[in-house]
Amino acid sequence: MNTESNRPARRWMCGALITSSLILGAAACGGGDASGPELSAAGERGKSLSSSSGCAGCHGTDGQGGVGPTWQGLAGAEVELADGTMVVADEEYLIRAIKEPSADLRADYPVQMPRNNLDDEQVADIVAYINDLAAVTPGG
Repeated sequence: MNTESNRPARRWMCGALITSSLILGAAACGGGDASGPELSAAGERGKSLSSSSGCAGCHGTDGQGGVGPTWQGLAGAEVELADGTMVVADEEYLIRAIKEPSADLRADYPVQMPRNNLDDEQVADIVAYINDLAAVTPGG
């Protein structure tokens, strides 16, 4: 059997499988998903910063939540604090929650967010990202 004549076909099949896998993988991870929110320039920076600074480890790579509360649908929503009070997650609340993690502890989240070294511009970019996620239905 001449395996030399089969090499080009095998290379083509291998290339096609790799390409298909990359496309399917990107779709599964949300790459190219047109249903996601369109992010502002500041929101894009905030999303990138949330990944590089560790925020996404608790709040999810797309703000979907986990150990920490979801950012999807958060901006403008009422949230319950650990002391039972309800507050609106407006710009002031979001900035305070990021800058002073122990100021307004959320109910149902026993793990307190650690302090961070984000500057005002970085906090503003993350708040912009959270605002861009306002129209996203949590878990959707």
